[in-house]
Amino acid sequence: MASRVEISKRLLMVNSASSIVAQVLSFSVLFWLYQYLVRRVSDAEYSLLPLVMAIVGFVDLFALVLTSGLARYVIEAYARGDDERVSRIVSSMVPLLSFAGLILLVGGGGVAWHVDKVLKIPEALISDARLMVFLMVVISAVQLSCSVQGVGLVVRQKFVWLSAINVCAEIVKSAVLLALMLEVSTRVLWVVVAAVVAKTFSFGVNLVLSLHMVPALRYRCRRIQWDIVRAITGFGGWNFLVGVAGRTREYAIPLILNHLGTPIDNVTYQLGSMPRRQIDTWFDVASRPLHPMVTSMHAVGATEQFRNTYLRGGRIGLWVILAAAVPAMIYAAPLLEVYIGHVYNDAYIAAAFVLVCTLACSLISSGNWMTWLMANAKAQMRPVGICVCLTQLVSVLLILVATRRFGLGAAPGAALASFIVSTLSAILLMLPIGLRLADVSLKTWIERTLVPGIAPSCIAAVAWVALDLRVRPDSWLELGWCTAVGALVYVAVLLGWCLGPQDKQDLAVILLRAKASAA
Repeated sequence: MASRVEISKRLLMVNSASSIVAQVLSFSVLFWLYQYLVRRVSDAEYSLLPLVMAIVGFVDLFALVLTSGLARYVIEAYARGDDERVSRIVSSMVPLLSFAGLILLVGGGGVAWHVDKVLKIPEALISDARLMVFLMVVISAVQLSCSVQGVGLVVRQKFVWLSAINVCAEIVKSAVLLALMLEVSTRVLWVVVAAVVAKTFSFGVNLVLSLHMVPALRYRCRRIQWDIVRAITGFGGWNFLVGVAGRTREYAIPLILNHLGTPIDNVTYQLGSMPRRQIDTWFDVASRPLHPMVTSMHAVGATEQFRNTYLRGGRIGLWVILAAAVPAMIYAAPLLEVYIGHVYNDAYIAAAFVLVCTLACSLISSGNWMTWLMANAKAQMRPVGICVCLTQLVSVLLILVATRRFGLGAAPGAALASFIVSTLSAILLMLPIGLRLADVSLKTWIERTLVPGIAPSCIAAVAWVALDLRVRPDSWLELGWCTAVGALVYVAVLLGWCLGPQDKQDLAVILLRAKASAA
C-alpha cells in the first residue's frame, strides 16, 4: 500500500535541521537566563521556577489521556488516504477536549490559589507563585481544547514551518523577557509571563496553518463516533501512564527537595540536571520528524524498513547523545564553575555530581530510545506504560530514602538513586520491550547498535580525560578547545570504523550534494 506520508531521508534531515536551528535560539535564551537569574535573585525565588513547572506539569498530565493518541491516529488515517476518518476523529474529540479544557482551567485555578499549601514558599513570594501557576494553566487549557485541530503541520511533515513558528515565538519571548528583566525588574515571574505570550503566539499561528493544510481537521458535528473516542482514550490511557513516569522523573525531585531539602538543594539539582534536560530536549526536537514516518511504515506494512530504522536509529542516538554527554561528564566540575562562578562557593561540586549521575544512564538507554516510537506506531503502549510506571515508582521511593540515608546531601542522593533505578530499568525492562517490538535479537542489537554506537565515545573519552588532567580547564576558551580536540578523535573513530554500509552511502550522498551546492 502506498503511503500519503512521505518516507524520505532528505525530508527527515531538512526537518530535523530546521528543528535544531529553532532549538539553538531557545537554548541561547535559557543559557543566558539561568546564569542571569542565579546571580541576581535569592535561592528561594530561583527555586520557584522548577517548582511551578513541576506543579503545572502534573496538572497537565490528565490531558495526555485525550491528546497523546491524536497525532498517531490522524497520521495513520491520512497515510491511508482516508480523509473521512480524519474528519470523524476530529469531530469526535473536539467536544471532549473542550470539556476537558474547562475542567483543567477550573482545577488548575484551584491549585494556583492554594499553591502555598502544596509548596513551602516564603510569604513574600506566594502571590508571584499563584500568578505563575494560573498563567500556565490558562494557556494549557486553551491548547488542550484545540489540540486535535493543531496536528496538521505534523501530519503534513511541515516541520520547517513549525520551526519557523518556534523561532518567531522565541524572538517574541526574548523581546518580552528582556524588556521586563532590564526595564522593569529582575523577577522569576517574568520568565512565565514571557513564555505564556510566546505560547499564545505560536499556538494561534500553528492552528490557522494546520486547518489550512489539512481541511479535514475542521469540526463537523454530524460525524461524531464514540467508538473512535474509546479507541483514542484507551490508547491515551497507557500514554498517560508513560507521561506520569516521564513527569515524575522531571518534576518529582524538585517537589521532594522542596519538602525534604533546602532552596539551595533545589538550585543545585536544577543546575546539575540542566545538561541532561537540554540534551533530551535537543534530541527530541531533532528526532520529532521521524514520528510520522515510523507510524506510516507500520500503517503500510513496511516491516523490514521498520526493523532497520530501530537498529540504525539507536546507533545514531548513541553517537549524538554520547558525543555531548561524555565530555559534559568529564568536565562537569569546571563546566559548572565557569558557568555559575563562585556565587554558591562549593555548591557547584554537588551540582557536578548531579550532572554526572543524570547523564550516566545515557550509555545504554540512548541505544534503545526508539522503543517509544515503535510502541506508539504499533499502538502497543501497555508494556511500555507498565515498565516506566514501575521504574518511576521505585525511583521515587529510593529517592525519598536517599535524600535522608546516603549521607551525600539531598540533591546528590536523589541523583544517585535516580541513576541506579534508571540504568537497571533500561537494561532489564525497556531493552527487551524494544527488541520485541522491532523483532530484533539481542545479538543483532549489540553488533549493529551498541558496539558501533559507544566505540567513538569510549576512545575519545581517553583524550578528554588526558586533557582534563593536563590542562585543568578554567575558562570557556579552554573548555572549548579541550572538547574540540576530543571531538576530532571522536569523529575520526566514527568515520573510520563505526559507519555501516547505509551510513557510508548516505554520507557520500550528503558530501556530493554539498560539493554540488558549493560549485
